[in-house]
Amino acid sequence: MTTPTTVLFVDDDRDFLQSKQLYLEARGYRVLTVESPDAAMALLERETPAIIFLDLMMEHVDDGFRLGYRIGKDERLSHIPLVMLSGVAAETGTRFDGEAGGLREWSRLARFLDKPVTGKQVLAVIEELAVVTPDGEPAAV
Repeated sequence: MTTPTTVLFVDDDRDFLQSKQLYLEARGYRVLTVESPDAAMALLERETPAIIFLDLMMEHVDDGFRLGYRIGKDERLSHIPLVMLSGVAAETGTRFDGEAGGLREWSRLARFLDKPVTGKQVLAVIEELAVVTPDGEPAAV
């Protein structure tokens, strides 16, 4: 029996977290959720997910970028793909990802997705970016 692939979501929107968790768990994934960057770093001390989804704006408007940078500095975690999620486009009408090239590189983002994002979109990104071993653990690259 193989261990399910672990996915981490860091977002302060509990409804969003619950909907993605239900969607992905129904498809065999192990889903971890936390609501703050500090909670994410504490969780990452004992867990190594195959992919991490970060909300851009939590308590501070740049929490997602800062958390991505912190994760990238940790040698044990630096290989994990990071996907930024943001409602900036829905709120302002302006897509943020094109303007944030330097920030994307600084925070090591593999992808930037505008909210609202469907479970199907999240699943497609996981299948594309999460590299795991047969036992469900993240593969070191």
